Amino acid sequence: MRIGSVRKLTTSSASKAAFLARTTVAPQMARCPELPTSFVPRSALFLSTPQNLPKMIENAITLHTQKGLQVVVAGVDRTVPNGASNGVSELWLEAPMKIGRSALLSAKDASPPLRESDGINPVGAKVHWKNIQGILHLDIQGNRIDVSLANTAFATGTLTTLFYFDKSDDGAAHQPHSDNMGQTLSSLHVKLPQLTPALKPPVSSDRWTPLTDDDSLIITKCTGNLVKGINGHPAAQYLEKNNKLMSIASKETKVYVKVFSNHSGTQPKKYEVIAGGGGWGAKADLLAISPEAKLAKGDRLEFYMVTPSDRFSQQTAAVVSQQVLFECAPEATRYEEHVSSSQTVEHLFGGGSEMGFAVNGVNYRSPGESISFAYSQ
Repeated sequence: MRIGSVRKLTTSSASKAAFLARTTVAPQMARCPELPTSFVPRSALFLSTPQNLPKMIENAITLHTQKGLQVVVAGVDRTVPNGASNGVSELWLEAPMKIGRSALLSAKDASPPLRESDGINPVGAKVHWKNIQGILHLDIQGNRIDVSLANTAFATGTLTTLFYFDKSDDGAAHQPHSDNMGQTLSSLHVKLPQLTPALKPPVSSDRWTPLTDDDSLIITKCTGNLVKGINGHPAAQYLEKNNKLMSIASKETKVYVKVFSNHSGTQPKKYEVIAGGGGWGAKADLLAISPEAKLAKGDRLEFYMVTPSDRFSQQTAAVVSQQVLFECAPEATRYEEHVSSSQTVEHLFGGGSEMGFAVNGVNYRSPGESISFAYSQ
């Protein structure tokens, strides 16, 4: 025991980090965000919509160089709440994050040089538009959330905006992948420390209307992502003869399917039905599921639809704090109304896009779908 000093005893709670979540819609970016006062932050994670990124980049540099913080910044299409198209979501942490694997944007955005003119033959100078899929992989209390990045070409001059600043003088924070520190990335893995208060298990919400009721639909014939037979019959007839689906008679209706694997008791995968049956395509007997789907005989299916009204209805739910929230925003049909004043919600962090996200390998890509990690009380 040391005399004249305070010694902290190590307990199980000592490994957990306090945190502060804060989201601002239509933020005033004239100054650096306010640091928490209830604890000394060592790291910060920011999700920002494109128009706020130029100032957010400056703020990140200031926080790292002047405050010594570990910082991660990601450009996303929307922030919470309700799919805000102009916002910044902040997560301040008492402990450092674990920065994992990363990939440089330049490795995906490598364009060949334009051919030079020989003075005789004309040379085209057209540069084709690209759409690179950037992803921020977040590990939150054992759950992996894959967040799609926004196209930020008009805001920052790069197709994605994702970068981090690490603390090279902090052994707990410094990672072997720090060669990409300060570089623009197309993907990055970030693991949050154990949090206090802890987060509850995730709870999902969607706008799906069941189509198959209690029917037991088993795949009897399939190839890759194509369902050819269900219960020994042509796959498409289960949608063509569905009264709920056919009564709407709209091409704007989206159909989704849950696939319960015959080989494991894991959580069902969720995909969109993209072609076939019900007037979707020429191969009427087949159902084509999202390309990434890997189907097998014996898998059980449940079909759902998102009606046109649910597909395009914007999110208007009451704002709920005390949570980490990710959203698949409904498709925009008009420009969002201008927000005249800045609005801040304490104890709320998250983001999203119309492209959706994934949690533990399960897709959340239908309009209005969300998943919430509520604070434990």
